Amino acid sequence: MTIGIICIIVFLWMAYEIWRAPLMQETEDGKLITKRPTRKLKDLFKKNKKIGGSYSDLEKLGRGRSKH
Repeated sequence: MTIGIICIIVFLWMAYEIWRAPLMQETEDGKLITKRPTRKLKDLFKKNKKIGGSYSDLEKLGRGRSKH
């Protein structure tokens, strides 16, 4: 029973560490560039912005239907 609980806790901790890890990219000269910074615990509970809306809203974002 306790081994199962410990395994679940370790799995959740590892999943969180993978989620919060920064996204890096290596350049040709060997330097690392951060594409996405390290996330924090409070970012996990933030509300995401809705990506929907009316056609005019989507046109403003460049996500409207093609006119061609």
